[in-house]
Amino acid sequence: MRPFLTLILVLAGNFCDAQEIIKGDTAYLTLESAIVDSGKNEFKLQAKAGIPDFSNAYRILKNQVKLNPNDPELRYFLGYTIDRLNADDGKGISLLSKEMTIESSEQFEEVNRLAPIYKGEEIVLDPYSKITSIWGSLAMSYLNRNLEDSAIWALMQGKARGGFTEPTLSYNRQLLNSCSQNSILISYGDIITIPLWYLQAIEKRRTDITVVDANLLNTTWYPLYLKNEKKVKFSYDNKEIEAIEYLKWKPRRMVINNPKNKTETLTWTLYPSYVDNYILKGDRLLLDIFRQNYFRVDIYFTSNSNSSYNLSLGKYFTDEGLVDKVSLKQSDKKLTNLKAYNIENLETRDILKSSITTKLLAGYRWAYISAIADFIKKKKYEEAKGLLMEMKQKFNIEKLPFASEREEEIITELREEIDKNIR
Repeated sequence: MRPFLTLILVLAGNFCDAQEIIKGDTAYLTLESAIVDSGKNEFKLQAKAGIPDFSNAYRILKNQVKLNPNDPELRYFLGYTIDRLNADDGKGISLLSKEMTIESSEQFEEVNRLAPIYKGEEIVLDPYSKITSIWGSLAMSYLNRNLEDSAIWALMQGKARGGFTEPTLSYNRQLLNSCSQNSILISYGDIITIPLWYLQAIEKRRTDITVVDANLLNTTWYPLYLKNEKKVKFSYDNKEIEAIEYLKWKPRRMVINNPKNKTETLTWTLYPSYVDNYILKGDRLLLDIFRQNYFRVDIYFTSNSNSSYNLSLGKYFTDEGLVDKVSLKQSDKKLTNLKAYNIENLETRDILKSSITTKLLAGYRWAYISAIADFIKKKKYEEAKGLLMEMKQKFNIEKLPFASEREEEIITELREEIDKNIR
């Protein structure tokens, strides 16, 4: 078989003839099939590079799409490549280009037209979720430059072009409604954070809540935006925020005292969040947010937050459904929140067209699973059975399929445990 580099050179010299056959030692490959992998492979190669350069992937994929305009996977990878050229992983979000956002979005829009339920290889997000991400990122870029009208325009464009699907927005509405008045909600990742921005900016929903993306705290522009807009209190000034870096770290006891009640103290051990030796810039800033804000307002994490960004605060988490409240006291709000969660107004086809949305909405079942398991632990089997039946009725698998085999397995185990203890 010809070496890969030789194959690429052949492709470059014969791009116009999509049906030319390249003879190898043991196989015949059409040019069309060979070039499909070359663009994807170049993208993946650069995605792993320390200093990526996606320009060559763009050139290859652009030509591939010309040769294969009805191939949704090629358009998907081209859209991702353009987005990475625009701003790699949020680091340059303040400098995002409107033109490149449109160019990237158009590729994903065409993917959705060609394949309403995309079955090709995915990088991180499906096409609908990626449209949400790129337009939400542009909106935040505008907000960072005090261009509020432009930010509103970007969010509305994202919705009009196929992002911000109703199932995702519905989930995030119920997520916001799970939080108390004037609280802080720590989120993580585009699929949660950006729809929350949309709901607050466009629908004016729960604008009393301050949404803080834990991942974006690792950038320079985002904590400065939060501070300058007076979203949260920081002890650091702007220059200090810009200068903060990762820090070598060993497990250390942390203490936050309530200035109004000396008997109330948040005490825990903060463990390293990165390779067992460091805490990152985002950890240090999030710790400062807790120090400056905790006893002033309620602070929540979205449910199932990872210890790599929740400051090892798990022992203080109070399960309240789609959110975990950081609290010194137990709460009885979980069951109230569960009763409010529903998907009754959603269309099944809208749920199924986005793989990310299906996984996101599985959060409803996991909230119920947690409550059911808690009742079983307390030997309250009748209550557990009631919640199980309620969950099955509200989130039936015909409308909301299981997002993983493990989800189905755990529900089966809970059912068996309940049946075993109820005669």
